[in-house]
Amino acid sequence: MLRFFNTLTNKKEQFASLHKGEARLYHCGPTVYNFAHIGNLRAYVFADVLRRTLEYGGYRVTQVINITDIGHLSSDADEGEDKMVKGLQREGLPLTMEGMNALADKYEAAFRTDLAALNIKTDGTHFPRASAHIAEEVEIIQKLEQKGIAYKTSDGIYFDTTRFPSYGTRGGFKLGELKAGARVGVNVEKRTACDFALWKFAKGELGFPSPWGVGFPGWHIECSAMSRKYLDQPFDIHTGGIDHIPVHHQNEIAQSEAAYNTPLAHYWLHSAFVNVSGGEKMAKSEENFLTLRSLTEKGIHPLAYRYWLLTAHYRSPLTFSWAALQAAQNAYFKILLAFSQWSHTRRVGKKVADIVSDDLDTPALLAKLHTALKERDVMAVLDVDRIVGLDIENEARKLQKEINAVPEEIKEKAVRRETARARKDFATADALREEIRSAGYEIMDTDEESVVRKKLQ
Repeated sequence: MLRFFNTLTNKKEQFASLHKGEARLYHCGPTVYNFAHIGNLRAYVFADVLRRTLEYGGYRVTQVINITDIGHLSSDADEGEDKMVKGLQREGLPLTMEGMNALADKYEAAFRTDLAALNIKTDGTHFPRASAHIAEEVEIIQKLEQKGIAYKTSDGIYFDTTRFPSYGTRGGFKLGELKAGARVGVNVEKRTACDFALWKFAKGELGFPSPWGVGFPGWHIECSAMSRKYLDQPFDIHTGGIDHIPVHHQNEIAQSEAAYNTPLAHYWLHSAFVNVSGGEKMAKSEENFLTLRSLTEKGIHPLAYRYWLLTAHYRSPLTFSWAALQAAQNAYFKILLAFSQWSHTRRVGKKVADIVSDDLDTPALLAKLHTALKERDVMAVLDVDRIVGLDIENEARKLQKEINAVPEEIKEKAVRRETARARKDFATADALREEIRSAGYEIMDTDEESVVRKKLQ
């Protein structure tokens, strides 16, 4: 029996799918105007563990990760520039639909590369773009208009939150708290401060035709439209970061339920932030973010970053530091080294279902993994890895091949470095490390030994 913490009810609940043997998942995807940062990517590692857990439990999973390529304004209060327009201006691309498509292609490709590097399963996953589903978005808005829940202002079509009595009460929030927050807009034409845009009229050449004129769908409407198209309504599980709870997900729920008189999703799961120093959220808008490429350039394997994320429960915040990441990499490579040195005789491992069934307890799963390593229980290691997704068998094989292929002169320098470290001659040790790095190799220091491998690309 799987139990998840449902944000709607603020408690753990036993999971029961709407269709026997199936699980339908929707994950809020990226706005493709820049690279995803490592904080963004935590949400997809968490979603991948969720998918793997459901598949481990015998479910056939259908999942959607939307691609926002239009309509996401720089303010949750429906003010400011469209983020895609900001991306076009940053990169000197023309303010045309062709330019916007080129920008979206670039950063969607980068996002998918990141997912692959983190061993996130995408087979059978839908990646719909907001710009390709204008008809579905318009259909929902028209339904809301017909019910008298949408109204027109000089800059767009808005959802009247007073017509949805439970608005702003999901996930432990109270409507008064939302009204007092940063989401209060400056648009004096809105009937209520919490009313949100369903359609925004275009100010320039960019936009799509609609019954109300050329413009763009609101950021929130795309998720309602695409989740319904690919998963039906209601579907099983909707995920995202905790920053989506007070605005984006409140609005999704309101417009979908008001339009079709049925819940949007039965379970809502949210992952916590990756913070930087001082507890500040990592965010593109604050220019305080790191990409997965940044980590690789520093010699951190993407799956070592995945390992670090899994050391904390998905609902617990993590504070980024290079020291913590290096420690996680040491632990990860220690797993690979141990596994690569075993014979491939399979032993019978204990099942991990009792651990993972309790709201995706990845720290406990990693503890189980290390116990299995000590016991040399190959089957148990692989059993855990089905869920944590560290790709241990393949990465251990690759690591051993890389170690075996290191030239003798590089190995000799690594031995000299170890000798220098032992006598605390750190200047010599650092110089030798740099010589090794300059030659295209790197040293991984673990608790027991240092290992040389080809530098990460």
